[in-house]
Amino acid sequence: MTPKKNPIYIYGLHTCNAQLKLNPTNIKNIYIKKPPFNNQIKSIINEIKKNKLQISEVDKDFLTTLCLSAKHQGIIFELYENIISGFDIDLFLQTEPNPFIVILDSIQDPRNLGSCIRSANAAGVSLIVKKKSNSCEISPLVHKAASGGLQGLSLLEVNNLPNVIKKFKKNNITILGTSDNAPMSIYDLKPIDSGVAVIVGSEGEGVSHSLLQLCDDTCRIPIYGSVECLNVAVATGIILYQIQKNIKKIK
Repeated sequence: MTPKKNPIYIYGLHTCNAQLKLNPTNIKNIYIKKPPFNNQIKSIINEIKKNKLQISEVDKDFLTTLCLSAKHQGIIFELYENIISGFDIDLFLQTEPNPFIVILDSIQDPRNLGSCIRSANAAGVSLIVKKKSNSCEISPLVHKAASGGLQGLSLLEVNNLPNVIKKFKKNNITILGTSDNAPMSIYDLKPIDSGVAVIVGSEGEGVSHSLLQLCDDTCRIPIYGSVECLNVAVATGIILYQIQKNIKKIK
């Protein structure tokens, strides 16, 4: 007997709106808090009707129980397939010239993971590679923190990051590691004329030593004040935008 799959839920105005605009065919069920509706919910309902999808109006407590959070903003979508299902890395490398990639090494906190994904989407990243083990899963809370960021890029979960990195290197993708001890500042990074994959490490340990050894170069964010380091989500945003700036220099 085939085991029953756990339902896949996403919630929040921005996250659900992004799913509706980018991939409405993956929406299985829609749950919205009973009226009165605010203007944002009304706008989403109009889009739902355009896509000829059905809506279930439910109590607020039902939504809270469904997604295990009170921060659903009155709307939950159930999806047919997980957003990471069926991704083909070889096809991606064949069809995506000079990709901009982020590799997330053991990010533990779901809000940090979601914020990293949101920043990656905003900075123009086309693929996120996430370590599957020793890392938080792609939960409804991650979707909420990503604020629709997952709906606009590709995501690959793997247990063996070194193998993926070696595959990238064979495809002429520069591997850039991040470390507080790196000699080079992110602001001294040279223009990039190939694909690039930047590795961001966990909140406490940073990028693992085994992955740093595979990097073509490493960089750090300079600290000018008295704090020792930045939050991983904040650091990721700074690094990605600086890399995007350097990519654009050679276009």
